[in-house]
Amino acid sequence: MCEIDLHGMKTSEALEYFIWEYNGLLAKESHTAIRVIHGWGSSGVGGDTRKAIRSLLQGYSTYLDFVPGEDIDGNPGYTVVYPKHRLPANAERVWDSIVEFCDKPRTQNEIVRKFVHRVGEAGVMKALRELTQRGRLRSFYKESRKHFIADHSSKR
Repeated sequence: MCEIDLHGMKTSEALEYFIWEYNGLLAKESHTAIRVIHGWGSSGVGGDTRKAIRSLLQGYSTYLDFVPGEDIDGNPGYTVVYPKHRLPANAERVWDSIVEFCDKPRTQNEIVRKFVHRVGEAGVMKALRELTQRGRLRSFYKESRKHFIADHSSKR
């Protein structure tokens, strides 16, 4: 079994690193189980990284299967992942969610706050640029703040 250790990373860094390592391992080894060590959180009620990783895994049920460590041996500090397919690139993972979120005008800061834990700030900013260039979002300024709104008139 391979391991990906996420200790000491910020949540957004851990998510990016996990995807990069997962795809790298999948390219090298055919569908070997991966033990993802994320820790259980210093608060004792579950850390942000553990929650974010498991949320990401739930969102990719067609790409992988997973079993929380507490279901295996009572240890919530890791998750075993059973890969099926490569995961999409960071920015592309949130495109549809961002467009849906921007069904009404949203400030850039609102969008970053909503999605930063999934792909990091750089990933959100890249997604906003790509979605605007592709015509899926329109941007405008109001009261010195940049806003985005879904452009449903454009073709995907």
